[in-house]
Amino acid sequence: MLAGLKSAFGFVNEQKANARNEQLALTLLDIRSTASNIHVGPTNAMEVPAVNCAIGIISEKTGDTPFKLYKSDTRETARDHPAYKLIHDEADAFTSAAQFRINLSVDAMLHDNGHAHVIRSSDDRPIALQRLEPGTVQNRTEDDGTPYYVVSENRGQRRYEFTDILHIQPLGGKAPIKTAREAIALAIAFERHMAGLLANGGRPSGIILAKKRLDPDPKQKVADSWFSTHGGKNSGGTAILDEDMDYKQIATTLADAQFAENRLEQIREIGRAFRIPPTMLFELTRGTWSNTEEMARQFYTVTLKPWLAAHLYQNREAALVGVNAYDLPFGIVDFLRKYRREVTGRVPE
Repeated sequence: MLAGLKSAFGFVNEQKANARNEQLALTLLDIRSTASNIHVGPTNAMEVPAVNCAIGIISEKTGDTPFKLYKSDTRETARDHPAYKLIHDEADAFTSAAQFRINLSVDAMLHDNGHAHVIRSSDDRPIALQRLEPGTVQNRTEDDGTPYYVVSENRGQRRYEFTDILHIQPLGGKAPIKTAREAIALAIAFERHMAGLLANGGRPSGIILAKKRLDPDPKQKVADSWFSTHGGKNSGGTAILDEDMDYKQIATTLADAQFAENRLEQIREIGRAFRIPPTMLFELTRGTWSNTEEMARQFYTVTLKPWLAAHLYQNREAALVGVNAYDLPFGIVDFLRKYRREVTGRVPE
């Protein structure tokens, strides 16, 4: 009835318009369809366990790696510097310094960029770091290449110089969930396929054959009876057939046999996109004591170090540290030493 009223008033093209609007919105958000016809965005990408694990381990390790401020000449901890508290203790009154780095790293891996505003006092001292929501910041550059930022606020847009914004980017300025959207879409497709198979008690192990032709109503009754007695939690029970019906078992196909291996390969493919060893995504089919230890070391030096270096550089460039009288190293060396000591019982040189 509603469709008829819409047609009578000339709204026959409403569905096509909605489809066009939806496609335009997906394009503006850079959520493009994939070969498997699945749109990949931040929300459904994080629902893939391998993606969630990869983003979680990179961001959390970036957060809990200690950042300290030192005096360049004496190498003493500069606890009296106004930036020390922001990078080591609390970014603001509500967010720890570790959680702040986690949030910016997650934004970069999901939305291309992680931005934060450096809030200053009247005498230009940094007093807080405020994370900016993804999508509210435009990255721009002057003619001479100097970057600046335009932030959408409640009262309109406002320009900020690069010394007032912390800006974290992934490799190439593109979020890993976008560069690996095909691999993530395949992982989603595998999950949906498995969920569909298990929805009614698993993959059909056979079919029911009737010697005589059945009308639609009897077919529906047979189907309803079968699923009520052998579907879901009742699967595996004894079947009783009448009316000269027969049961034919369906053999497992080669595709079914390779299904588990295909799912494992998608975990490894997602790991490649984030540059994380498969053992750290709990894909342990080829993991041993020795190579797991080595891959953990590679994670710190190959995967984590670029993210830590990005945070370190941005903290410097945003004038948190100020003049070159101070240095801001991160504790990657301490982490590696601690890890080796826990595993081998000795401290490496």
